Amino acid sequence: MVATAAPGGPGDLTVQAEQTQMTDIPDAKPTSGANGSDDEIANSGPFIHAHTQYIKDLSFENPLAIETVNGAELSPQVNLECSVETQKLADQTYEVVLSLEARAVRDDKTLFLIAVDYAGLFSITNVPEEQIEPVLYVHCPTLLFPFARAIVANVTKDGGYPPLLIDIIDFATLYQHRMAAAKNTEDGGGEGDAEAADGEGAA
Repeated sequence: MVATAAPGGPGDLTVQAEQTQMTDIPDAKPTSGANGSDDEIANSGPFIHAHTQYIKDLSFENPLAIETVNGAELSPQVNLECSVETQKLADQTYEVVLSLEARAVRDDKTLFLIAVDYAGLFSITNVPEEQIEPVLYVHCPTLLFPFARAIVANVTKDGGYPPLLIDIIDFATLYQHRMAAAKNTEDGGGEGDAEAADGEGAA
């Protein structure tokens, strides 16, 4: 996965506490707004309410920082891993954790390693039971991704490197891989990482 666009600034890392219309769910109806009454919400179409979002874990290793300071030529290979985990906290309320890990390697030496777990709390209302999992693994991480991407870019820049800008991730395809791996395991075809996606790029 390759860098293509400038990351958002620190101002982008704001708490989202708004109601987002679930337009990708059939027969979704306009909602009355984030301050609607319980009755209005109950009678509205499918939607997701993002209560808050936060860094759950963040680490950055920079073992060859001195080479960067000395102006050494940097042409690393960047390997990216992405996964999504979910946890039901209460009725209709879930924590979704988007994990990004990027390792920059040159000549079999690790230049830097960054790992971030970026999470959000979501309430999912008026969504059919069979569609909740796709919402959790596709829609929610799509909302979280720009903020996690900005963190990776800012931390690598502060580490003395050009900002690492991660390409947009297709979470629908990632979810399909997860489902295929789960089915393969059920069929006795072996085990696999149902959630991880690997990519390559350049810092």
